[in-house]
Amino acid sequence: MTNSNYGKPYNTFAEHPLAPIYFKYVDILISRDINQDVQLLLDIASNPITEETTEIFTDIVAALVRIANEDNVNEFEELGCMLDNPN
Repeated sequence: MTNSNYGKPYNTFAEHPLAPIYFKYVDILISRDINQDVQLLLDIASNPITEETTEIFTDIVAALVRIANEDNVNEFEELGCMLDNPN
């Protein structure tokens, strides 16, 4: 996975600029006692990037973007703000 702005390669998704949004999603799952897949999500974020994990991250972040843009009344509002102003 490469940052198209700087050409910097990321060894793990945890190093990627979108990682904070992903981990916010994990925190929301934990806060709602939806812990069944949380450990897997944490583990794959720290493992070397593969085609399979890239697909997982892409699907999750794309869903978060849709949810954040539709939902302005709960914890996903913060995700929307993070997406609108990533720096």
